Amino acid sequence: MSRERTRIVAKLDRAAADPRLRDVFGAGHHRFRLNPPRPAHEVAAFEAKHGIRLPESYRTFLLEAGDGGAGPSYGLLPLADAYAEVSGSFPGHLRAPSPFRPGRWFENDWWDGFRGPDDRPDPTQGTLAVVHHGCTGYTHLVVSGPGRGRLVNLDLNGVPAPYVLEDEDFLAWYHRWLDELLAGCSVSGFGHKLPGGEDTLLAVLAEDPDPRRRAQAAFSVAYLPSTGPAAAAAFAAAAADPDARVRAAALAAARTVRAAVAPAARNALADPEAAVRAEAIRVLGALGTPDLAGRARELLADPDPDVAWHTMRALAASGALLVTDLAPLLTRPEPNTRTAAVWHLIEARGEATALLERALDDEDAYARIQAVQAAERRDERALLTALRRRRAVEEHQTVLVNLDRVLAAWS
Repeated sequence: MSRERTRIVAKLDRAAADPRLRDVFGAGHHRFRLNPPRPAHEVAAFEAKHGIRLPESYRTFLLEAGDGGAGPSYGLLPLADAYAEVSGSFPGHLRAPSPFRPGRWFENDWWDGFRGPDDRPDPTQGTLAVVHHGCTGYTHLVVSGPGRGRLVNLDLNGVPAPYVLEDEDFLAWYHRWLDELLAGCSVSGFGHKLPGGEDTLLAVLAEDPDPRRRAQAAFSVAYLPSTGPAAAAAFAAAAADPDARVRAAALAAARTVRAAVAPAARNALADPEAAVRAEAIRVLGALGTPDLAGRARELLADPDPDVAWHTMRALAASGALLVTDLAPLLTRPEPNTRTAAVWHLIEARGEATALLERALDDEDAYARIQAVQAAERRDERALLTALRRRRAVEEHQTVLVNLDRVLAAWS
């Protein structure tokens, strides 16, 4: 057994013996065991067929450690499967340079700007899919181009945007997965966390000149098994960062780990950026602050639909949501807000018959669907006549299905 395989197998044996890790996503699939290594002549034949040489670190892993098996999520794909996941691309695509390289960041519209040689969007050229995280989420290894040897987390839906990992090569990435797994870090969708522990991540959050990396550091802290007072202080400071992405990320991470940042969150309720305001009310909701209801009622008038939605959710989760809180939202111009407000009537306290009757005639079909379902859930049988009247003029099929179900049950 090679020295590299010995190191890896020792860590995998520790993981397999740790009862905390039995329920880690994907562990039941690979059971922390590697497949046998790939014969050298087969690796060479694959490289010759596709006109490439695999990055040395990945090549070493295949030859000495294993061809697939234990790894993040569902585990490492064997070489043949790693190619099969991208084989529908154009001929010679493994030789074509990948757009993914260290230090390059992508926005959610990135796919629209990248086209392969036959004018089809082709984000996978120059890469192999080494891990399937489920659904359309993958980790790809760059085999051609300036980012050769690096890994990228990629969603084939296009959103969220790709993220080029900071690990220098495949073996560094794999050992980090094992080390963080054994340390108790969250390894869900592994790779989005920056390398390093709390001190390293908080230093990046406070000092890195790139706001995108500062935001990534904030998110990364939430993957740690625990955090201390230093993290809460860092999140509170970052909630005043000049960049809104960092402010929102710091508040989101604070919410995830329940960090004591209530004063900073209260200040952020007046932030000029809607994403920050939304995270601020979510923090107060997660912390269960005594002033949550009052602060949330002030924020329900926020013009941004996402802020209004998260504010409704925070009030509902606290048990303080009233029908009177929702009434103004039922006249908002955006259909999504009206629909959400109708849905929240299910758990709001107070008389809702008149509001539901009005919602049955909302111009948006989804709001009408929610009105029927809310009437049913609240057992608002006083609306029976209004439901029949709506049934006589309704044309939307899904609304009709809901109306027929409720009318049949109540007749």
